[in-house]
Amino acid sequence: MEIGDLIGASRTKLNLTQDQFGKRYSVSGPAIFKFEKGYVKPSLELWLRMAKDIDITEQEAVLMWARGKLPKKFQSFVSMEPQSGQKAKKKEKPKKNANPDVLRKEILADRVAPKGLKAMLKDEDLWMLYKPTAQEIEVLREVFAPLGEGSKTSYREALRLIREFGEK
Repeated sequence: MEIGDLIGASRTKLNLTQDQFGKRYSVSGPAIFKFEKGYVKPSLELWLRMAKDIDITEQEAVLMWARGKLPKKFQSFVSMEPQSGQKAKKKEKPKKNANPDVLRKEILADRVAPKGLKAMLKDEDLWMLYKPTAQEIEVLREVFAPLGEGSKTSYREALRLIREFGEK
């Protein structure tokens, strides 16, 4: 997910206008608009303050900021994975008995979920054909969503990859 998307999602979650959100960080509403739309990036110092409030680790925030400054073709070179010896933010493991239908509704209601993932989960024919498990949906959300918005087709292919290379 891009910095602008995270800023917008955070502001929306707090139910604040761009002006109100900007006041928290001593910037204008139009500046927040530009950050959200990706026209400009906040300074690293400002982004670190925002990221802390969004509950993003300092390491992740710096990597996101640096990656966002690179040309698109080089952005994949910056890994978001913590280096050995550094503590990673713990991710919740998917519940083994989680209901895929409940998880589907949760993601569809999530404003910041990737459009491609939501499109795949909305498609009733794909849902009935593939019948993804809760664990597969979690992998799509945890592993593939950070790579970008994607398309319905790319998430369907990701599901096929999960099944092909997953544990049996």
